This record gives sequence, structure tokens and C-alpha cells, in this order.
Amino acid sequence: MIIQNNIDEEIKNSVSSFGHIPYGHKIEGRLLFDINNELGCEKFNREAREDPIVGESPFVMVRQGDCSLFDKVKNIEKAGGYLAIIISDKDEKIEEGIFLGEEGLSSDITIPALLISKNDGKILIDYYKKHAKSHEEIKDIRLEVKFENEKLDNTVQYDVWYSPDQENAYIFFKDFKSLQETLGESAILGIHSFSYPHFSYTPDEKQNIKNCLGSGLYCIRPGKVGVTDGTNVLKESIRQKCIYINTFNDKNKKKQKLYWEYMETFYEKCVKARKIDKSCSDEVIKKVGLSEKDIQNCYKKSFVDNNEDNFEIYSKNIILDRDYELRKKYFITKSPSITINDRVYLGSWKAENVFESLCASLIDKPESCYMEVTFDRDIHGITLTGFLFIIFIVLVINIVLFLVCKRMIKNGIQEKVDSSGIEHKIDNMVDSYLALKDSAPGED
Repeated sequence: MIIQNNIDEEIKNSVSSFGHIPYGHKIEGRLLFDINNELGCEKFNREAREDPIVGESPFVMVRQGDCSLFDKVKNIEKAGGYLAIIISDKDEKIEEGIFLGEEGLSSDITIPALLISKNDGKILIDYYKKHAKSHEEIKDIRLEVKFENEKLDNTVQYDVWYSPDQENAYIFFKDFKSLQETLGESAILGIHSFSYPHFSYTPDEKQNIKNCLGSGLYCIRPGKVGVTDGTNVLKESIRQKCIYINTFNDKNKKKQKLYWEYMETFYEKCVKARKIDKSCSDEVIKKVGLSEKDIQNCYKKSFVDNNEDNFEIYSKNIILDRDYELRKKYFITKSPSITINDRVYLGSWKAENVFESLCASLIDKPESCYMEVTFDRDIHGITLTGFLFIIFIVLVINIVLFLVCKRMIKNGIQEKVDSSGIEHKIDNMVDSYLALKDSAPGED
């Protein structure tokens, strides 16, 4: 974030895990601070409006404390703010990418929120209070915030980390299905399970631990959507990964559609019915037209010691192992989560917001990115706005050249006429003709 007030200064900040984060975009605005509601826990008495002349959006700043971050941002949004700036109540430095809250998965907040340090906040507040009576001085505080993606390419990889008993993950898959179709091969989906080792897990020791597989190496807390057996949730994680492998490996679009159909149907028939188990999964596999044999073979082979008795309870699992290691690599601490090009996605889980972030990560964007989101088109490295500006300049230059050339040609013709004395010759000829006519005998 850059503060513009005579001298440009950059302020470190972290982004919220809720709200709409407009990746790939830059927003500019003016800073607002209500000295009568510094914490933002109460409804703001005045509305923050966009400046119709300069098109600057209102950015509202509040202090941290007394109420949740979610409540503060919600109050700012209701007041018309385009961006919420939260001043930390701690003396620590702000590190980029820190989550501000856990409410993002279910909230309907549509504006982004940033956290800045206590020291930077004090500087802004002191300046604001000092010049509170001077409207022009306050208007001079302008901010520019860029939400950039670090990696840009012609394809974007996005990975969803979730547990099969989490309804919000299925809702995302359902809503994102049609958007994925518009992105085609530009966007590559990956899915990953979420598990953790039990505190009593001991390598090379067989243990049958409640809600765990692999002798306690892979565990999950049940309780969501009425499921009480964590092992059923873990087994469904493996099945869903096998369905993904079976449908996505050969890049057959028709087979890939079967994965999306399975997820939607499993949610409607099994998750909503509080029945996450093999029997319900098998019914859905058969219903959408997947190969039961292929899925079962994949499931069994994923266990290292799959020939032993009770191998699911005691054996290590290749799929769960791999996902656990990846989760540690990317510091995935909450479920569900999304990573885009190996970077944790922050912000709303609304399908259109994730779609916008995926589009922002693409150099050559599909048509749908321009239809669904306000991106400028790139024409061989030039944005559409830049391209139209160039055309305008060329037209102006051509018009000016035309008028100059027209004037030059006209002046040239006049100079030739003047230099040739043609007007004088014409006058002499007329005079000669009139004299000859006067000297001729008159007619009766």
C-alpha cells in the first residue's frame, strides 16, 4: 500500500482471509477516519461516498480491539467504504500474507481489508486529527493499493484443500463448475485431503486409534454435518482423490465432467443426508457413470501394506502421506483452503472471486475473463485502453498532417500563380480586346 501525501511512502500490510480480494487490480482512494468511532465497532453515523469528480473510493481506517475484525469490516462496508484498514493493537511488525480472521468462508463481505502496524497507524491518525478542520489537507491523503499475483503464466494451477464433511467446499465446487468450463485448459484443478497425526502416534507400532487411519498417522475430528466416525471421512478423502486421478489424468474433458458431477451428487445425496460412507459413495459412483473397479483398485493400491488384514487401520497411505507433506510445505493451517500457483489464496470463497483471482494469474486470458470480470484486454502486450489511446493519437496526427498539407498545397498554387504573372497577362489581353473593339468601324 502506498500513501500519497507530497512524498510517496509505502506501508507494509497483510491481507484479510475474508472479503473480496481483487487480485490483479489496483484501487485508489482517499483516507477516512471517524474520531468518534475509532474502533469501528459501532455503526458509522455518516456515509462514505465515492468522489464523483476524481473517482476516488473511500478507504476507512479503524483501530483493532473491542469487537471482531469481521464486525469492523462489516460496519465499514455498510457505510460505503471500499477498503477497510485495521490498525494493529500490537507493537510487532506487520508481515505480508498473515490471515486476519477465520470468518471468510461463510461471510458475505465484499470489500478487502488490510492490517497495518500500530506505528504506521499512529502516524496517520496524528496527521488526521491535526488537520481534521482542514478539508483540503485531509483530502491530500490518498492511497494506492495493488493486489498483485506473483506468478503469471498462460496456465494457472489452483488446489483445493478440504475434508469431505465440509459443506462449504462442496458449495464452492458446485458454483465453480460452470466457470471452470469457461476457463478450459487455462486453469488446472488439484485436490488435497486434510489430516493430522495423533499425539500418541508411534512409527512402526500398530495402533487402532479412534477417528484415525495408519495407526494414528492420519486423523480427523468428526462432528461436521452429523458424521461421528472420522475414519469414514478419511476413507472418502482417498476415494475422492482416486476419482480425481481417474478422471483428470488423461485430460479427457468428458471424463473430467464426471468428477464435478460426482462432487455435486455426493453432496446432495450423501453429505446432506449425513451419510458419508462407502455404500453411499458407491451409489453415486454408479449413478454418474464412473468405473467402480478402477476407483476401488486405486483406493486399495494407495495403502502400502494392502495385503495385510485391517490394512486401512494400520497401513500407511500414499495419498494421505503426499497431501500431508504438501500441506506442511505450503503452511496450510486451516481447512478448507485454496492455493493458486503455490500461494495461499486469501479472501472470499465465492466462486466469482476465486475466478477473478485465477484470471489475474493468466497472461493470455480466455474470453470469459473479460466477460465476467473487468480486466483490460492485452493486445500483444498492450492493454485495450492503451491500444485505443494509440489509435486516437494516430488519428489526431493524421488529421493535423492532412490540414497542414492542404494549406501547403493551397499556398503553393497561389505562389505559382503570383510568380507566373498570369493575372497581368489576362488583364493585358482584355485591354487589347476592348481597344480593338472600339477601333472597329461601327455597324449601321
